[in-house]
Amino acid sequence: MTGIRRHPGLAAALMAGLAACGGPGSIVVDNANIIDGTGAVWPTGRLVVVDGLVTCVGAPADCAGPGGVEVLDADGFWIVPGLIDVKEAAEVPSNEQAAYLAFLLGVTTAAVPEIPEGPEGEPLPPTGSDDARIPAPRPATPVEEPPYPLGLFGLALAATIPLDASGPPGREPRDLQLFARSRATLADREALMDSARAMGARGAAFAPRLLEQERWAAPYRLPHGMNRLVEFAMVTERIQDRLLPDRTPAEAERLGAALEVLREFVREFHAAGGSVSTATNGALAPGLALHEEMDALVAAGLTAEDALYAATREAARHLGLDDSRGTLEPGKLGDFLILESDPRLDISLTQTVSRVGKGGVLYDPPTLFDALLDNPGNRVSDNPVRLLIGGAALLLTLLLFARGVRRHRRSLGPRIVP
Repeated sequence: MTGIRRHPGLAAALMAGLAACGGPGSIVVDNANIIDGTGAVWPTGRLVVVDGLVTCVGAPADCAGPGGVEVLDADGFWIVPGLIDVKEAAEVPSNEQAAYLAFLLGVTTAAVPEIPEGPEGEPLPPTGSDDARIPAPRPATPVEEPPYPLGLFGLALAATIPLDASGPPGREPRDLQLFARSRATLADREALMDSARAMGARGAAFAPRLLEQERWAAPYRLPHGMNRLVEFAMVTERIQDRLLPDRTPAEAERLGAALEVLREFVREFHAAGGSVSTATNGALAPGLALHEEMDALVAAGLTAEDALYAATREAARHLGLDDSRGTLEPGKLGDFLILESDPRLDISLTQTVSRVGKGGVLYDPPTLFDALLDNPGNRVSDNPVRLLIGGAALLLTLLLFARGVRRHRRSLGPRIVP
């Protein structure tokens, strides 16, 4: 595969330009394999973004780029829409550092429930921005879900098992949690799948959070071959089983059986025409959870392409944002990823993020990490106190894995085409 060749000094100039940029960007990405999210694929296609919005996607002959705009030759690379997290957990407040890390792994929109106050009663800082000059996901408001555990699945489950909020009598909170997570094994399987098919046929939307149930059923292990930026343990926040109760072999077996019920529900729901989208609970390293959720959807029986759509087109529909994002079409936001490989072959290849585009402004993750190391927190906030605290925390984390990041850097870089 041909690399994106680096123009001498361009990366530094680009980062300096981003800080001084007064508005959304304009860019032409040429010779890429473009998966636009609508079902179309453009081999050696062209993506044109002007003033932050997509103006054309397709064959180069049909997409004239404006004069004087940077042209990136992405021969051999793949372009997909930016990833969308339908909902992160309300009990896991995000922070600015986590928002940056999620963005650099391709999450360009994240719906985080509003948490008005922090532990000390102080307002929590924003964890996203629509400003293309800030490398953080765009914020979105989560949609209301059915008032049942596990959302739409819980609603269907309640039709075959009476909802018992107290769980088994005389049990500890730990046992109640395990009971709630394994209740699916008590359901009438055929009736439950009939509900899945009926809901899917009506075109309902469902964000199953399969990864969360997988973690309950078995210990989580960091995958091999992931993006090097999150390969190091110090980048992870709440990983493995630290927030989950110990499980006996019998309990783990029941939780595994419940996971299989949920997987079948997702499979039947999707096959009937239901909209499946990605949502996480903030349990893994920022950004990693969304990639792992797509992998969990594939494990449930969706294709890699379906899983990619779940994190783009279907997630945008779920949030009511499909008029502005989720696909690469004229008039929509210029939020996209440049990947090293075709994610339809293996959904884990979504982790091979080479560039992240936000409103036409292009970010190189390793370069941005280097820039943050030189001046940590300079893009975090205008508040001096928050700058000091956030910068110190960010510097500590970044220093720990800076060596790994430098190993990750390849001879990639935008090339200006006259």
